[in-house]
Amino acid sequence: MDAHILDPAEVRDISGLLLDEQRCLRVIPSSVLEDTTPQERLLFGVRHGLYSFPTEELCSFLRERIRGRRAIEIGAGHGALAKALAIPATDNRQQEDERVKSHYAALRQPTVPYGEHVEKLDAAAAVEQYRPDVVIACWVTHRFDPGRPHAGGGSSGVDEEAIIASCDEYIFVGNEHVHAPKPIWSLPHEKLTPPWLYSRAVNGSRDFIGIWRRER
Repeated sequence: MDAHILDPAEVRDISGLLLDEQRCLRVIPSSVLEDTTPQERLLFGVRHGLYSFPTEELCSFLRERIRGRRAIEIGAGHGALAKALAIPATDNRQQEDERVKSHYAALRQPTVPYGEHVEKLDAAAAVEQYRPDVVIACWVTHRFDPGRPHAGGGSSGVDEEAIIASCDEYIFVGNEHVHAPKPIWSLPHEKLTPPWLYSRAVNGSRDFIGIWRRER
């Protein structure tokens, strides 16, 4: 895991730009984030348990991709993106588990601030329930495969190969360095790196949109 040391006293707090009156993450124009630094975004993300920041441009792109098809977001976390897209927001909400909370407390980090509208469903259950044509995910961890230990992942991560096989289109928003080990890179896909994607990553690599389509 990459580690970065920041002095909060020397980094601007951008909470006022990204949170609304209820302290919920806002969907904002990318121009707002363009005027922030990677260090400011990292500090904000760590303080609030957030990883990627939805922009109006990302929402417009996703609406164009969905084009009236059934869509859901898995691993939705705060749920701001799904809410802006008016699609179901789902997440296994594992960071509500007391053991996970204790782990993050020991690290002096907050857990993900799950939105009240985010339904407690893991990815497989969400796909089974909603039968979506399009599945959207941002920064979700893939499932650990003992046969491919070098790929990392988590025991409660998403079986992304199964997701791809169960819908017409799987759209993943992530970071090239952070998500380089994903096993699904070996499957046919399209990768886009538009300038209006922003996250808390400070590794110098690009944020991306990956698109996988079910083989017919």
